Amino acid sequence: MNISQQALLAPRGLPGFIPVSPFKRAMNARFRAEWQELRDCLMDLQHKGHEPICAMQMLGEARDLMNYTRNAEAVRTRLDDLRASLAEPDQDYGYTQSAEDGSWGGGYKAWYLRLDASVDPLKELVEAGHRPTYPLRFFAPVDTPEKMRRYLEGLLVSDMLATGTDNRKELNYAITSLAQILFKPKVAALLPDGTPVQQLAATLQDFLDNTAQNPETGFWGAWYMIDGELKKTNDLSITFHAISYRSDDPPHMREMAETLFAMRGSRYPYGWRDEGNQNNHHAYDVARLLRRAWPHMTADQRARAEAELSAMVARALKVSIRPDGRFDDAPYVSPAEAYYFGVSFFDEVGFFRPSRRFWGQIESDDARKFRAALRDDLLHMDQRNAMVTAALRKLDAVD
Repeated sequence: MNISQQALLAPRGLPGFIPVSPFKRAMNARFRAEWQELRDCLMDLQHKGHEPICAMQMLGEARDLMNYTRNAEAVRTRLDDLRASLAEPDQDYGYTQSAEDGSWGGGYKAWYLRLDASVDPLKELVEAGHRPTYPLRFFAPVDTPEKMRRYLEGLLVSDMLATGTDNRKELNYAITSLAQILFKPKVAALLPDGTPVQQLAATLQDFLDNTAQNPETGFWGAWYMIDGELKKTNDLSITFHAISYRSDDPPHMREMAETLFAMRGSRYPYGWRDEGNQNNHHAYDVARLLRRAWPHMTADQRARAEAELSAMVARALKVSIRPDGRFDDAPYVSPAEAYYFGVSFFDEVGFFRPSRRFWGQIESDDARKFRAALRDDLLHMDQRNAMVTAALRKLDAVD
């Protein structure tokens, strides 16, 4: 085994395999400081009330290229594009539908990112009872069962040494985007006439349940080919997206809960921790998975879930809220993202609505006041941002 191959093997002792990228450290050493500088600049603009949406999309794409490829030229191009975009005072085209292919996300280059960026606007159109202005031609690469299966299976296994690419991020985006479109009938109805929606939904579910899920752990995740051996990961985010948008429960839910508890102390996405702390994004993922697994849990598992959720709520109230009452946005690339995941976590555990408390009781005299303050903050943000409107809908839902 050569040095590069050894670098791919992570310490054992945790459920599932944890990959170590052979290029991520070098790519971040080369570009991370510049990326962070640009991120801080964009955060400052947003705190001042500006929403450079295309620049934010370029920032996210540059981050993914840094973390999941060895394509330094592509990172350099995206960072240069971002700097040039700062001279554009009007970046509203990032919020509008493309007449060319019907997608959203005009600041992105990668198809899978434009696919992902199109999901929330489509859901907003459904909420408003409208249809898209232009046909959704961007869906063509996956508009037959054969195309979809070939695309997903092509992403499932990465050989990072051979290709210089870790497919994990694109696999995650693909699963969440396709699930939200195909498992939500009103959204799927917006696809071009003749799209075999039912067959596509069945293909996606078959891929998730019978190909991509690990029955031993109940989890989903990217797979890696190393020295001719297939290694499977247990990925918190991919598992969240594989489960969240379907109406039925997939198999192996009790195993999934056991794996979830076992990975608690590990680093995201193979655990709950983020830079030594737990943030509301990952807490939301955990809470959603515990909710879906709850009917299948043993009594011992439920007791563990209650203890973990109690600690997560207490930690979120203490750590994720700044002294001025606003969500700490340090772990995120935008204030809107911080608010979306913060609101989503508290909503998922039933902090604002007793009907959502699947696991126990929460005692808080300040829930109503907290909810009103969050709502006021969100109303002062750009209402074209789908994360803002989605968070508001969650806050406005009442028992």
